Amino acid sequence: MSPTVPSRVNGSFPNQADKARRPAQVAPRTWIRAILSGGWVEETCPAWCTSTHVNDTYGCLDDLVHMGPAVAMRAEMHLAGTDGPAAWPILSATIACDPYSEDPARRTPHVSLEPSQDDVIENVHPEQLAAFIRDVRAHCDRLDQVHAQLVQVVADHERRQA
Repeated sequence: MSPTVPSRVNGSFPNQADKARRPAQVAPRTWIRAILSGGWVEETCPAWCTSTHVNDTYGCLDDLVHMGPAVAMRAEMHLAGTDGPAAWPILSATIACDPYSEDPARRTPHVSLEPSQDDVIENVHPEQLAAFIRDVRAHCDRLDQVHAQLVQVVADHERRQA
């Protein structure tokens, strides 16, 4: 089942006469997409979208995804099988919107959440993101407890070694 074609899809690609009728100055981040199944759509990015859309001038209607900048943390870690520390991306989040998705929930801006590299939780809506943030904060409190315990264990170990 394909997504509902919006009323703004035009029947044929704009010709010179169509271009002449359009204002010379188009809105920023507005472009024409040729649709693989026929016709064309004039697209405009939402203000938060930072995608280049360089490959979005031709394709299937539902291929378009608007994405904002990624917010990510890089943790310096020694990973098994490596010689030294590496910056490991964790807790990455990006606002996205798939305006022509078959899933109505994906047509609304949502977050694509990547707790660790290659582990993606898609279509996270505001209340779900808030719950995730609460859980991470609670877990950080538990990590603080583990840290305090580790400091004590290391101090005890060093005293016994002396």
